[in-house]
Amino acid sequence: MRNEKIGFVGLGMMGLPMARNLVEDGYSVNVFDLNKATVNAAKDFGATSSDSAAETATLSDIVITMVPDSEHVEAVIAGADGILEGLKPGSVVIDMSTIDPEMGKKMANLIEAKGSNFVDAPVTGGVGGAEAGILSILVGGNAEVFERALPVLNVLGGDVSHMGPVGSGHMTKIANQLIGVATLAGMAEAFVLAKKSGLDMQAFFDAVKNGAGRSWALETLGPKILDGDFTPGFMVKHMQKDLRLAGQLAAKTGTALPTSTLIAQLYRSVQADGPDAVNQGHQALVQAIEKMSNEKARK
Repeated sequence: MRNEKIGFVGLGMMGLPMARNLVEDGYSVNVFDLNKATVNAAKDFGATSSDSAAETATLSDIVITMVPDSEHVEAVIAGADGILEGLKPGSVVIDMSTIDPEMGKKMANLIEAKGSNFVDAPVTGGVGGAEAGILSILVGGNAEVFERALPVLNVLGGDVSHMGPVGSGHMTKIANQLIGVATLAGMAEAFVLAKKSGLDMQAFFDAVKNGAGRSWALETLGPKILDGDFTPGFMVKHMQKDLRLAGQLAAKTGTALPTSTLIAQLYRSVQADGPDAVNQGHQALVQAIEKMSNEKARK
């Protein structure tokens, strides 16, 4: 059994397999989530559970949060029955969500006032990476706190990078998302163009997958698009959130984001298909190009 006791708050598509990996590596893991089904799933693989984030913090040396957006991080840390209410001095809080860097800094100040420490450690690699424990983890925080958190992070990721002080991890993740979504947009246009030009789509994919356009998006999401599979590994609404965060950071830093701004509008077109459209996988971006082109890029 590992010495550090781990608390895990947020058992969504990413958080649940991450908690499982920690249990399987020998950590004692206590979980909290509002969704009782995911809590029960965590108990099935050996975690214990609490009735609040505060109780989880009381039982833990390191508390991980993995929730959708900035307001959720604030609620589970600083809200009623939140982590701050139960946090022991000398503990570490690791936020692995993708949120506004300023919110991360605000939470760090509150946690440090309680005699504990905070690092931001958002991840990239999707559900598959979470399940396999090979996520890329982008960390912001004090170097000594990073070293303490590193054994835990190494269980969850195959590539852990210390990017600088608190906020640096969140800023790195936001910039990273722009690379991924711009690649996806280019791929979507290429697929629709190939289809409208009369090419065999499987032959096209096989021909280009190892060329200059090779990417994680092409290898992972390309086959899904060709099969019409829009089940989520990462939802449209979460990419929309990340693009919003990028816009906020760009406004603060005076950075032009013309491509990302256009892609955000393309996702609005996808969203217009109905309330469930944002729960599709973010590869549904291709649907916006398909609408404008009156063609579906399928095999």
